Order: sequence, then C-alpha cells, then structure tokens
Amino acid sequence: MFTYRKCEQKDASLWIELNREFIVYESQDDGLWNGVSRVSDQRFAQTFEEALSSPELISLLIFEEDGAPIGFANLMTIFSVWSHGKALYLDDLFIREEHRGKGYGKKALAYIEAFAKELGCKRIQFHSEATNPNAREFYTAVGYAPAEMYFYVKYF
Repeated sequence: MFTYRKCEQKDASLWIELNREFIVYESQDDGLWNGVSRVSDQRFAQTFEEALSSPELISLLIFEEDGAPIGFANLMTIFSVWSHGKALYLDDLFIREEHRGKGYGKKALAYIEAFAKELGCKRIQFHSEATNPNAREFYTAVGYAPAEMYFYVKYF
C-alpha cells in the first residue's frame, strides 16, 4: 500500500539518504545547484533541522510502500500575488528508480495536491530540469502545463 507522511525528527538520516539519491539522479551539472553533491551530511542534517523548525514555510514528506521508504517531496509554501494567496512550490519530488512505473508518481502528486488544498493554496508550481525529459513527460501526462520562463539563480 502506498502512503505518505510528514517527516519527523527520527527521519533525518533517511531524508539525507533519499536527497542524496535524488542528487545523483538529477544533477547532470554539479555547478547548477552550487555543488550540492559535495555538501556534508552534517550540513544536510542542519538543513533538515531548519526545515522541521519552519513548518509554515516548508513541509518534508516521505512516501512509503507497505511501510518501506520509496521517495520524498520537499514542499515550500509561498504567497503569490499572481495566485492571490498561498501557493505550494514543489521543490523536489523523487521516487526511487526501482519503484517507478507503478503509478506512485501519480499517487504522490495526488497526495501533494490534496495537501496543498488543505493548506489553502491556490496553485502548485515547480520547475523541471532540461536534462530530465522523463520528468517533463510525466508532468505533462498528469495534467501540468509548462510555462515558458527562465529560472535564475545567484548563490551567496
């Protein structure tokens, strides 16, 4: 059975492990995300702690199949003047490769959409890497439409 739950303190090492798997899968250009693949587990743990202490800004979800972790989502709540209220920014969504093709991505998005509605969000928004055609195909197939925009980043 596929379920989701919010991360708890006990999930720190699991969340780090899943995020590292995602980084290996997603990051074709290490410089794109400020060398995140070289970030220490200690720094990831600090990020996890900061996220858990800011539930009004970010929610960390774990997806499970029969109690075994198979993926995660990092979701940020923002206020969007274009939406005239809150929006949910899907920062990361990852299902482990061996669990893909079973409909879990669709189920994860359904949970995320329900979660966004519970929070009172007016829309969900996210970006997908140009180097990940599978993600673009998936999101289009489940009803999301791409917006022609550029994503800009400057690290400090």
